[in-house]
Amino acid sequence: MNQQAQILKDLQASIKAIDAKRSSHDITDDEREALELTATALRDAERVAIAAIQKQVIKDMEEKTAALNATAREIRAKVTKINKTPKVLDSIESVIKTAVKIVAAIAKW
Repeated sequence: MNQQAQILKDLQASIKAIDAKRSSHDITDDEREALELTATALRDAERVAIAAIQKQVIKDMEEKTAALNATAREIRAKVTKINKTPKVLDSIESVIKTAVKIVAAIAKW
């Protein structure tokens, strides 16, 4: 992307230089027309360069988002796995409490 950014910078510098020459009063009408055509072509190239940079930025963001989503899935899976242990312990605790109640009831008889 650095190369594309440099191309964009160069195009913008060229457009600025052409605009400065076009505003000069020392040029002929033919030269002014040629400079206007050149400026138009440079602006078109600038739009293409900007579009290319935008596409690259979008692609980079999509790749980073995919990696982030994968990490989030891993975290959710690990949290689910970690949460299973307390649920099992709760179930075992309920069974033990019930067994204690039964033993206590039998002991009262």
